[in-house]
Amino acid sequence: MQLRLESRPVGDVLVMQCHGRIVAGNEVLTLHARVGDSIEKYGDVVLQLDEIEFVDSSGLGALVRLMQAARAKGGDLKLSGLPPNIRKVLQLTSLLPQFETYDTVEEAITAAYLGSRYSRGKTGDSRPRLLCVYASTDVCTFLREVLCSAGYNAMTMTTISDAQIVLKATKAKLAVVSAGIRGQRGKSLEETLHEIDPAVSLVVLDENFASQDPGEAAEKLLSDVARVLVGANA
Repeated sequence: MQLRLESRPVGDVLVMQCHGRIVAGNEVLTLHARVGDSIEKYGDVVLQLDEIEFVDSSGLGALVRLMQAARAKGGDLKLSGLPPNIRKVLQLTSLLPQFETYDTVEEAITAAYLGSRYSRGKTGDSRPRLLCVYASTDVCTFLREVLCSAGYNAMTMTTISDAQIVLKATKAKLAVVSAGIRGQRGKSLEETLHEIDPAVSLVVLDENFASQDPGEAAEKLLSDVARVLVGANA
């Protein structure tokens, strides 16, 4: 089965779901290209391997090289959901201790945020951390660029579950969220996030935010964020 990769950013961490086989040939070349680019952009990458059927020697070598490349840049390549056959191969080859492995992707994401470079402040980054939760990847990109340009460290994601993971790990002061998003069991977004951190403040975007004039939307967003942060720090 040909290797298929599906990626999603969870703030500053890139999660990549792998399907099929990691073997010599196009599969390994694809893995190197996609993961290599992600390391350059994110630093920390989580590979979900629960749907990988087989890894050959070339595939194992590729994983080691990518892990080493990530660590050389101050990040890491973490593995989650190792199938029993692949875990056994890593054990037999004495490669398992070289990787950070986790049962679930949630554990791997949390570990990335609790790692040394984040506990120090990512590469010395002292900007206020903000979560941005919006179902559209394009709107997330817009939010990230506007907020980062204004001096914030904006971490974007498209699901509430990812937002919960990142909030728990980073203790961000504020979350910028889409109106109408509901948490688990129909709870409001505010209730869902406050279960993780009662101190987090919210800026709720208008329901038609995505179709508004970009300049006006950005101006209002920055005004609302500044106002709420001032209130939170008062």
